[in-house]
Amino acid sequence: MGKLDGKVVLITGCSSGLGKQQALRMADEGAALAICARSEEKLAETRRLCEERGAEVLAMTVDITDYDSLASFVGATAERFGTIDVLVNNAHTITIPAPFLEKTIEHLDIEMRSSVYAYWHLMKLCFAHMRDKPGAGASIINFASEAAIAGDAFYAPYAASKEAVRGLSRVVAREWGVHNIRVNTVCPNGMTENVSEGLATLEPAVQEHVRKAFVANPFGRAGDAFADVAPVIVFLASDDSHWITGQNLHADGGALISA
Repeated sequence: MGKLDGKVVLITGCSSGLGKQQALRMADEGAALAICARSEEKLAETRRLCEERGAEVLAMTVDITDYDSLASFVGATAERFGTIDVLVNNAHTITIPAPFLEKTIEHLDIEMRSSVYAYWHLMKLCFAHMRDKPGAGASIINFASEAAIAGDAFYAPYAASKEAVRGLSRVVAREWGVHNIRVNTVCPNGMTENVSEGLATLEPAVQEHVRKAFVANPFGRAGDAFADVAPVIVFLASDDSHWITGQNLHADGGALISA
């Protein structure tokens, strides 16, 4: 028995990184998956790996900054599976880290549209398919960031967009509890191939700052996306989290500890 047997999970940003590892972990737990990304080739590889694990998978190339593309994805998911039990808003386009004075309004626009705007649209599009489910109900998991909570240097557009995600999520959690939908956010710390490859493109000082951020926790190591972060997402997607909503969980190895 998997923790997600019988559940339909929609996840964005599954061609690589955290999204790919979440999809694999949820496939292991018995979920049917609707996954999307911009890269068709990489997404096809995620689909193949999930199907090898026994999952039924719908994979679509989607531009999360385009409303019509999101609507088509949600519609295709509902048509294929008949419902949506879990929405994981994982995808986000991060602009190259740099000091605030070097950032432009265009950078902010990119990050806002790929996170809080996309999450806003997807929650509304999925609502009709998630509302008023019996038992533990439905779950929405939105990705936030401790970089935003801590005000991490070099991440002004990222921090602004991710804190907007947390505020939006708290409001929706209050409003949609009556429909048996819980809404939570997660701040992850998981090293991925995207981070590793991206480090080489950064200025030396920024590169060092980012490297240190991933190991600045009591365990002294970077988190593993599949082994350390994905299980937390599975928990929030599962019925075990039925009494948790409006919360922010730090899957970060204790990088941010507070009362």
